Amino acid sequence: MERTEGLAVRESGALMTSAGQRPRIAIVGGTPSSALVASVLCQQFGCATVQTPTGESVLALLRRDTPVDLVVIDLSMPDMDGIVAVQLIRAMGARGSLPVVALTSDRSEMATNRARAAGFSGAVVKPYSPRELYTAMQSALSKTKDASASA
Repeated sequence: MERTEGLAVRESGALMTSAGQRPRIAIVGGTPSSALVASVLCQQFGCATVQTPTGESVLALLRRDTPVDLVVIDLSMPDMDGIVAVQLIRAMGARGSLPVVALTSDRSEMATNRARAAGFSGAVVKPYSPRELYTAMQSALSKTKDASASA
């Protein structure tokens, strides 16, 4: 097992938390097909996934202290603005420090002051390649001292 930028990577290229654990990823929002694609890719990266279709459902998941190491959130959700959802996550105290990667179809949306203030760990513009998602997730996990400590 080698370490890259604070992130342990299995020889197979699978993502791991800095504690050497398989990351648990919450996949939030988007269309059912885009959520499925993100979930399958995350599983191919060695992650366990939990799908939450709405902003409210991810907030409920985090309030229940469900172990999550990273949130991948599609900014197009049926129930709330994706940036607002991240602002609400950030307001959750210690749980709010989770890394969050945005999936967006509008690159300019991430350049707004509102998006910068929300504190995304990374962003991927749709349509995206598996490599782009992997890189954003790897970077987000490596920026946390110990992503599994948030679990």
